[in-house]
Amino acid sequence: SYNSTNKSLIGKCVEDSNSKCFEPSSVFKGDFARSYFYLATAYWNEWSCCDTEGVNGSDIKTWMENSLRVWHLNDPVDDNERARNNEIYSNWQHNRNPFIDHPEWVDQISNF
Repeated sequence: SYNSTNKSLIGKCVEDSNSKCFEPSSVFKGDFARSYFYLATAYWNEWSCCDTEGVNGSDIKTWMENSLRVWHLNDPVDDNERARNNEIYSNWQHNRNPFIDHPEWVDQISNF
């Protein structure tokens, strides 16, 4: 396992796995989680590839979704994340991550 200077980690994904996973620093975990939730929702049934340790296409596997939900709760949306969402909307993609604007929506979706 590897610990970076910003407290991000590389190590085993799950106990029974030989694969390695990246775990962001706690101050970014909610940001990552909301990004995954956005991608799973925006591209639902669009991606049919990529059955990997944590996702299958646009579906987040249960073990990973459970972790992401905890990350989302423990690292709420902050001003930096709102500013990034505004920047992406205003100057780049002209769309927004609804889970940044409405973090409560995560609890209204039972399965990503």
